[in-house]
Amino acid sequence: MLYAAVKQHFLDNVFMKHHHDPQLGTKKHSVLVLDKSGMDVVNSCFKIGDVASSGILLVEDLAKRREPMASVDAIYVVAPVAQSIESIIRDFPRAVRPEAQQYRSANIYFLEPCNDELFKKIADSPLAKHIKTIVEINVNFLPIESQVFTVSKQCNGDMMKIADGIASLCATLCLKPTLRFHSDFAQSAEICYRIDQKLKEMGSDKPVSTDAELVVMDRSIDLVTPLLHELTLQAMAADLTDYSEGIYRYRGDNREEKILPLDETDDLWEELRHQHLADILKRVHSLTKDLKQIHAATSSGTSAKEVKSAIHQLPAFLKKKARVEAYLNLAEECRGQYFNCLEKIILLEQDMAVEHTPEGAKISDSQAVNRLSTFIMQPTLTTDIRLRLILIFMLTIGKDKDEQFFNRLLHHTDIPEEEFQVVKKMLNWRDKAKASAFQRRRPPPEDERFPTSRWDPKIRNIIQEIHAKRLDEREFKLVGQKSGAPELRSAMSARYGGGLTGRPREKRKIILFVVGGVTYSEMRTVYEMSKVSNTTILLGSDSILTPSNFIESLRGPKEQ
Repeated sequence: MLYAAVKQHFLDNVFMKHHHDPQLGTKKHSVLVLDKSGMDVVNSCFKIGDVASSGILLVEDLAKRREPMASVDAIYVVAPVAQSIESIIRDFPRAVRPEAQQYRSANIYFLEPCNDELFKKIADSPLAKHIKTIVEINVNFLPIESQVFTVSKQCNGDMMKIADGIASLCATLCLKPTLRFHSDFAQSAEICYRIDQKLKEMGSDKPVSTDAELVVMDRSIDLVTPLLHELTLQAMAADLTDYSEGIYRYRGDNREEKILPLDETDDLWEELRHQHLADILKRVHSLTKDLKQIHAATSSGTSAKEVKSAIHQLPAFLKKKARVEAYLNLAEECRGQYFNCLEKIILLEQDMAVEHTPEGAKISDSQAVNRLSTFIMQPTLTTDIRLRLILIFMLTIGKDKDEQFFNRLLHHTDIPEEEFQVVKKMLNWRDKAKASAFQRRRPPPEDERFPTSRWDPKIRNIIQEIHAKRLDEREFKLVGQKSGAPELRSAMSARYGGGLTGRPREKRKIILFVVGGVTYSEMRTVYEMSKVSNTTILLGSDSILTPSNFIESLRGPKEQ
């Protein structure tokens, strides 16, 4: 959904405006020049063929040296930062013959609002007389998946910029949602009021849907989920293998490094990414069978005709073979990590998180400490794994333990003393939050086939409560009046054919935004809940969390 919306926004507001010459009545072509932010957004939504069919001759990197094309207009899609603006200014130096310029003219599209100082810099430069278009298109968010987004990296913890990013998402999707903020996180109120203000400022020349709800919260809503080992494929890959930003890196048979993009353009990845390891291992058999069939198909030809046909099909066979080998490697890497050292650790994590065994027996404080001690005393386990166990205990069964208890516990291990600050930081975080955030028991997952996957992220409960319209209004406070007034809702229904002839009424939308990062297990939960509730649910944040980078954030910035 997000990819399609952003792609259409770019087609309508950027590319198609330059694809047709109204005076000559012909198509015209431009060079598309992108900085890092522009590259991220465009690459997330467009394939090369899509860009070419929109009148783009060439896609260039603003940061690199480029061949001059003085007879062609340039379309710049950039973040409004000094470095990018200076690079554009250098493309149009003073007192240069037109044929010696980088491009004929500049059409500049800022992904987010540009400040007055940078606008003045442009106005005072030779670039100014070459500008045909300069527009703020308000796409300061990045689609990570079809239902997951992050705000611009330029936000860097600035709550107002985070709010602007969320507002730009709502504007792009033509939404005016009901706004709620988590009362335990004061800055979520600031974010919501800023979103409300920005949406009023932006307005819209398109029909706006009000059948949507946006809830802003922060990471303290659920501190357990980022620490747990998750046994579905995507989360496990991000935690235990070299998988990052949709790319899986691994070593082939001859030890050379290989990469495999794992994203929603891959049907097999869409099918497998949220499946449990136990189900993935069952699929390994069919993947192995596919691989054998590929080998047979490429080596069985005997006649000249068969050999010719095999050669013709070889590139496709090799591509499929490489893809199947990569999936087998990923499954084996995850399986190896699990059975080598993680099986009992994950079982303990789940027992502590849900506070009972798979058989339903409640776990006492002393039982948890005894089992915990057997692992944290093992020097063969990494420091990160042992810290994760300690923090999970602290947030669940050990929620009443104080700093003195954990200092004593740590001094019985060989965990370096500088790591104690991680435990202390989490203690402070835990104690600042309301007790209800940690004492509320989760209902058991609908599917409890796997003792190693009994915990549900709290986001699932929040979605259920929103969908059932029973969200606690003391915990999640409303900003202003509810957007979905009856007269507005009925007008939308008539326009879009809700229950009448024509286009069916669109699904209700829920947007959850978590300041401080979201996890892959929460991303999985959003897709699962979208299916069971027949609702479009979007999940946003300022970052994507893995257990490693969550622990690293607790350590704080490294000294230079």
